Amino acid sequence: MINYKNELQKQLKELDFLLDRAQKRKKQYKNLEKGKLQVTSSHGVPQYKFLAEDATHPKYIPSIEKERVKLFAQREYDEKVYELLTTMRGRLNRFINNYEADFLDTYYDSLCKARKHLITPIKPTREAMINAWMESHPGNLNTFETKPDCKTARGEYVRSKSEKIIADYLLSQGIPYQFEPSFRLFSGDTVFPDFVILNVRKNKTIYWEHLGKVGDLDYATKNFGKLMDYEQSGLILGDNLIVTLETKERQLDIELVEKKVQAFLL
Repeated sequence: MINYKNELQKQLKELDFLLDRAQKRKKQYKNLEKGKLQVTSSHGVPQYKFLAEDATHPKYIPSIEKERVKLFAQREYDEKVYELLTTMRGRLNRFINNYEADFLDTYYDSLCKARKHLITPIKPTREAMINAWMESHPGNLNTFETKPDCKTARGEYVRSKSEKIIADYLLSQGIPYQFEPSFRLFSGDTVFPDFVILNVRKNKTIYWEHLGKVGDLDYATKNFGKLMDYEQSGLILGDNLIVTLETKERQLDIELVEKKVQAFLL
């Protein structure tokens, strides 16, 4: 199941921001006469009356005092909005505290091994889904004669320090990946992107290509052509294809790697 917790927490932050704004707006009415604005209409012309807090009958407000009428109306709006925001924040906070996207996996994992052998889960568990994906997306398939020589935290070898940074960060976030899988282009040719990655939450396969020498004209021309081939083959930049760039003068931006992981893979 899709885990909406991150989105819900973003919504909670937005509610907190609006609550803070509403609270500040309420303070500006501290010296405004307390009571309720009454709005009616006579022959299509709006009429305004104000019922003071300690009065029994409302008083008519002449049109010349339109700014005062606007203040009363704005205050009532802001007070009601603050009430609605407070209520909604409470509901959302309680929901988040009790929300668990992986409750089916949690229940299945709580069973003893002997009982698990007797059961077919109603949906594949997270572990089963990842294992099946890893098997269907094997890595280390590039037959390029130069062997990778940069060891990652997972124990495999990649071709550069930047690829190691990407691989290690993916591992640290618990994101399934394979290094140098094969991918068939629309032309029938086979290429080997740097990474293939599983967004577990969306059950979506995403490829990552790191271009480490875009300051070299020949390299850049060749690889930008590859990106065009990718898009013609169904890998769309910003959807199921992530690209990072690097030159000799401008090394891989680690913060940008983290942002792309957060945006596309979690």
